[in-house]
Amino acid sequence: MVEKISKNLFNKARVIFKEIKKRIKDERYKPNLLEFQKSIQKLIEEYNTANWENRFVVGGALEILFCVFLRSLKFQCKWLKEERYDIEVEGVKFSLKSNFVGSGDIRLINILGNKRAIWEEPTLFFISGIGICYADPQMELKTKHTRDALVIEIEELKNLLKKTDEWLIPISIPRKPKNSKKIKTASYDVAKGILEEINSKYLMKYINEI
Repeated sequence: MVEKISKNLFNKARVIFKEIKKRIKDERYKPNLLEFQKSIQKLIEEYNTANWENRFVVGGALEILFCVFLRSLKFQCKWLKEERYDIEVEGVKFSLKSNFVGSGDIRLINILGNKRAIWEEPTLFFISGIGICYADPQMELKTKHTRDALVIEIEELKNLLKKTDEWLIPISIPRKPKNSKKIKTASYDVAKGILEEINSKYLMKYINEI
């Protein structure tokens, strides 16, 4: 029974992904797509994930940007704050994962100690140089456990896409810069924003010195 429910869930998720792909190709939504791609580029370039703090922030910002993008395409979409799911589209929950170098592994689930994790979520992978790839546990993709996570190799997803482009939305996702002169950090921007909101007179003049 559980397996049947899972199969129905993945079938629904696949149908929704195909509809997302169809609408993104629609010329009416070309300006929406260009704006979304521009927002991702700015996010990745300015909040470079070479800084560890930015990895969580960029992941969350990507979820928000994609959610509002889908809403602009007339989908019912919610931004979730759950442990294993990030957005809900037309009543189906998805996990979002990203890789901004286009190679290596992608963490599916973080784990602690000697626990074993099971991948159970319909997942959208945002991969630089590739685009948005859909995959789920019933596609017979190999995963592996590392010391602190369950991961999937980018090559495994590339092999899936070599067989068919059915599960790929080929949009532009830039690679993170290798050499950034200045990397923004969310904690700095939050602190500065708070000082601006309280109309700081004494602290604000020192914020740019940090």
